[in-house]
Amino acid sequence: MLEEVRLALADRYAIERELGRGGMGTVLLARDLTLQRPVAIKVLPPEMAARPELRERFLRETQTAAGFSHPNIVSVHAVEERGAMLCFVMAFVDGETLTQRVRRAGPLGPAEASKLLQEVAWALSYAHGRGVIHRDIKPDNILLERATGRALVTDFGIARTTTPSGLTQVGEVIGTPQFMSPEQAAGEPLDGRSDLYSLGIVAFFAVTGRLPFEADSTQALLAMQITKVPPTIASLRPDLPNALAASIDKLLAKNPADRFASGEELAAEHDALRLAQPEVAPAIRVYHERASQAIRAVIILSLMLVVVWPRDFDNADRVIMCVFLIAFMWGFAIQLIGRTRYLLRQGFTWADVKGGSLAIAAEGESARAQIRAVPAEYKRWRQVLRGAFVTAAIGAFNLYYAMTHMRFVKPDGGFRVSRPGIVMISASVAMIALAFVAIMTSPLRGSPIEKLEQLLWSGPFGRFLFRLAAWKLPLNSAVGSAMASTGHTARGPLTALDGLDGSVRKSLSGARAGIERIEHRVEELGRRESELARALREAETAPVAGLGEAADPRRNAILDELAETRKQTAEQRQRLIQGLEHIRLQLLRLRTGLGKVEEVVAEVAGVEKAAG
Repeated sequence: MLEEVRLALADRYAIERELGRGGMGTVLLARDLTLQRPVAIKVLPPEMAARPELRERFLRETQTAAGFSHPNIVSVHAVEERGAMLCFVMAFVDGETLTQRVRRAGPLGPAEASKLLQEVAWALSYAHGRGVIHRDIKPDNILLERATGRALVTDFGIARTTTPSGLTQVGEVIGTPQFMSPEQAAGEPLDGRSDLYSLGIVAFFAVTGRLPFEADSTQALLAMQITKVPPTIASLRPDLPNALAASIDKLLAKNPADRFASGEELAAEHDALRLAQPEVAPAIRVYHERASQAIRAVIILSLMLVVVWPRDFDNADRVIMCVFLIAFMWGFAIQLIGRTRYLLRQGFTWADVKGGSLAIAAEGESARAQIRAVPAEYKRWRQVLRGAFVTAAIGAFNLYYAMTHMRFVKPDGGFRVSRPGIVMISASVAMIALAFVAIMTSPLRGSPIEKLEQLLWSGPFGRFLFRLAAWKLPLNSAVGSAMASTGHTARGPLTALDGLDGSVRKSLSGARAGIERIEHRVEELGRRESELARALREAETAPVAGLGEAADPRRNAILDELAETRKQTAEQRQRLIQGLEHIRLQLLRLRTGLGKVEEVVAEVAGVEKAAG
């Protein structure tokens, strides 16, 4: 096959190697000799290419797919007919299929899954808007680009043209049974919502590593697709955000009317979901990593200090060792404070670090949940844990036996241990230590040290550390008033803006004016809220003259109106304060390289619009 294709296409393409092979044909990597670019060539099976009616339909629908131009669809460059051979040339995507990704690294995490769903939804929305239904959305037809992680859908127009037995007929079932929608399995007319159901099964596989329905025969699978309700995502991946799990469950609704109406609606849902997910700035991530190392080192050194602490200070060796350990801990503490001061000068606060720490912990838990979601991996690590506990138990028993039966009191004091006892004690201690490491580093559960770190950062220790680090920092630094226990950090966004490079600040001159107008509006609303609160207190006590028996209803109406106005004013002020905080975070993202000037400008414009 390879040599035949190489000879047939030698005038236009240089065939390099085979990329893959499946029921729909063989995919080859080649170089376009005219444009000097890598391409993927899919050669259709001979039995398909030999049928005139199937060949004609394939060519017509491939021409439709060749007209697509979308960043999440693998473009079709050309169709080549060389005698009995039929193939089409696609853009080469350096990456792997979703199937390969899940098998290699396990189920996707929440952020990866949401990104995948959104990008495939964009592709499907584009195709459906042009009257094309894919009909074979499955992990093998979704490519993940290696450099960017971008998802691209391939084989548009191919799955809808063939079946194992030949040409598609009215009411004939085509596609891959494991990923068919109920209406597709029943041979009914289809619309874009059928592809969305298939995408739901793809998402189910992506986050769990398994399929919702499995059976020994095609007929049984089709029957399950039509009648059986799949298990909920939350029952298999409880760590996923509720919105993500609900989105996948909605895609898998048996009734098309209960699914998303379009790929565009699904993409918009995940746009909001991805925006809601916390994004940890690189500076905070590096700080968290270094701080965690320092905290763990201090914990270990503290335990060593307890062991070597002298009973009396005449033991010079132990005193020197204690001074050595204390100096190490002091050094780690000074470095931690220094890193904290640097972070404060960059405009970050304890709340930012606390939120980043929680987000990193959530990432770790998500990674552990991905392992637990794969039965084979979960079983393997459970066996490792059981082995570790058994090893620790055996080591502890041997250590106890050696210490009680192989250690003897010497006449002049102290103890003597026989050589077999020394070997047994050494082996037992090694077994306990190795078992302890295996238990502490198990990927199935978070370690106690990680939980201790979360308590430290979320509690008084983290707040105290930042207050201590902020001591004698300039008042006009990026700390601003953020170290205050309560209150609005009025100069936060402007201070973060002042910390940017001069050229960037110049490009954000309009944003600065917008921030100043927003802050002015916040101050106005604060004064207005105070005036309304004072008016409300006066109305509660002042008499309503000249109204007789109508005084109470009239007073109540005034009080209700004042209370409602004050509530609306307070809510608007709070929204603007939150908007200023979002602007500050966007500026910090820009400073750390995560954000863009356009995003800051858009954020300021949105908040200013809300300010009225």
